[in-house]
Amino acid sequence: MHEIIVFNVTRFSRREPRDAIPVVLELFDLGVTITSVSEGSFAPGPDNTMELIMLIMRLDAAYQDSQNKSQAIAGTKQKAKEFGGWTGGALPYGMESYAESVTREINGKPVTVTIRRLRPASVREDGTDQAGEVVKMFDRIFEFKDKPWTGKKNAHPASVGAIVAWLNSRKVLTQKGGPWRERTVKRLLTDPRLAGMAAEPVYSRDKGGNQTRNVTGYRILRDENEEPLVIGEALIPQRRFFEAQEWLAGRGRGNRGGTPSKYLLTAMERFYCECGRPKTGSGDVYKCSRPAGVSEEGTHEGGSTIQRADVDYYVASRIMAVITNADADDPETLDILTEATVRLARRNESPEIRSERAALLGERSDIVRSIEQLYSDLRMGIYDGQIGRQQFLADKSSLETRLRAVDARIVVVGDSDLPPLPIEEWTDSEDGNPLGPNSWWARADIEDRRMLVELFVDRITVAKAKERGGTDRTCRVEDRVTVVMASSSADADEGHEAA
Repeated sequence: MHEIIVFNVTRFSRREPRDAIPVVLELFDLGVTITSVSEGSFAPGPDNTMELIMLIMRLDAAYQDSQNKSQAIAGTKQKAKEFGGWTGGALPYGMESYAESVTREINGKPVTVTIRRLRPASVREDGTDQAGEVVKMFDRIFEFKDKPWTGKKNAHPASVGAIVAWLNSRKVLTQKGGPWRERTVKRLLTDPRLAGMAAEPVYSRDKGGNQTRNVTGYRILRDENEEPLVIGEALIPQRRFFEAQEWLAGRGRGNRGGTPSKYLLTAMERFYCECGRPKTGSGDVYKCSRPAGVSEEGTHEGGSTIQRADVDYYVASRIMAVITNADADDPETLDILTEATVRLARRNESPEIRSERAALLGERSDIVRSIEQLYSDLRMGIYDGQIGRQQFLADKSSLETRLRAVDARIVVVGDSDLPPLPIEEWTDSEDGNPLGPNSWWARADIEDRRMLVELFVDRITVAKAKERGGTDRTCRVEDRVTVVMASSSADADEGHEAA
């Protein structure tokens, strides 16, 4: 190489002069000429000292110009952000930006800055735009989430994975023109800005505590009265948005939209191994879901199985023991029956009440996430110092006040007329045995039996057998299975346990 040609010397390097000079000297030592289309040539040689000085001066000017522009852009972005403007790159899917002039007082003087804000986009008549696709995603969730599903759980039509497949099958492209992925869809469906609420993304942190670029959620911004700041007309109504969050988080599904199981106790988030992993069904046994060959410190070695029929009968007998003693004046039994009554009422409540509760639970989960993020920021040192401590306490008090208010509203929504438990129907039997061959339990299908488990049981834990099973088993099911009955108290795990 004998010559480098650039349009302008300023395009040759944006480095600081002290870093660029060694490169230039090395090129000159190699006999390379630097030619600028607009400024001429800078050739190496013993008599070209002035050309070298001119080149260095031009490089210094280019560097200073670059720095000034960079600082100006950064300052403008920072000022726009302080004024509440949006300074991101590509627009979020389903959103649009608009210009707005904002006047603030800085150092005693009014300053007007034109910033860009975000708001939900409007849906075109044909519904083929981004806003229309967002509405269709939410419509799909509400179309299928309460309907029974007999396929695989991750293929439920209202699941994120199914929505991804549905979008890609229709050739709907992302904002960047590519196919959809689960992370992208989940982030989109949980963005409060679609509901017209101002929000800021919450980013994950690496092991060193440094903020990454991965968005883990959103924090809704609120005014002094703790009401969400409005950024525009909602594309998705707030109640509908929060109800969808309840579904997306996997709560409140119950049997609605869940995968019917051929096993009595699985897939209800109630049945666990002593190691903490869920129990799964496999033929005539329940087994720990820990993969074969995986070893975890402090937990059982190898697999852990138990006869399915034995566990089913034992759990059913625990439930029937409570039901048949419904008239007993026992505080624990009354607490279990009361909680079962509340759960039955929720199963049978109207769609309107269910929707309102789901919206409240979604709002509650948002507040809890904000509280968790607040403590995370405290650990990271963001609230260091006296002023920071005062701000932390103020934010904490505000969030806890909101949480108490939402909890109170949830209680009011749930305080509807409670239906009586059909005790006589459940205990009906020709021979007096509620689990006998002619009992309601024997006649009931698997879904009705699972319903009874959901009403009366909070958690079932199975310990690993001390010895291998066989025809002469010395380990009884009641020695291995712990049943925590339903309770409205916060410390339900400590009560109502079987030996």
